[in-house]
Amino acid sequence: MKRWIAPLAFVLLAACQGPGPRGPESPYYTYPGTKRISLEQTLTIPAESATVRLQFGQPVASNAVQDSEPYCIFELATVRDLPQSVSPDHFAVARVEQRIQDFAGMPVAPTVGMSGLFGRGNGPSQVYYVTEFRLNSDRNSPVRGLSCQSNQISYPLQQQRHLTLSEMQGAVGAYFSFDLSH
Repeated sequence: MKRWIAPLAFVLLAACQGPGPRGPESPYYTYPGTKRISLEQTLTIPAESATVRLQFGQPVASNAVQDSEPYCIFELATVRDLPQSVSPDHFAVARVEQRIQDFAGMPVAPTVGMSGLFGRGNGPSQVYYVTEFRLNSDRNSPVRGLSCQSNQISYPLQQQRHLTLSEMQGAVGAYFSFDLSH
């Protein structure tokens, strides 16, 4: 009768282990206390906007984003009538936040299943796993942040995750570099 206890204990202990390594290539990476993101090339924010989207290493129109692929949104504090150019700069990362949200920006419980696929059922039709970097500049720049995300709804619930650092770098290309050693 007690022969089942050892195998059951082994299964329970294995289930308690974490998701494995949590380095920069893990979607579970814990960002260090001090970090920096650098804008390496001048980037232009379109007129009547405070954001520009980057995907596959290039700026793209907001209506041209392939939302199931990694992309990042570079954000300024102010909308202007004319395009705004942001010169290369180094930004201290004031805060990193990872969240799960729907298209409207509302929080989504991590237990939302595929019932939301294409708007069927009670769940959302889009589930974004967002990593947001709030940025500060020594130059009193209007830059607010860089958010990287993708719509994960087409993946099974067990495979939905935040982007890895290399996926974010692929989205921003040569425009930005991530320096986590500071």
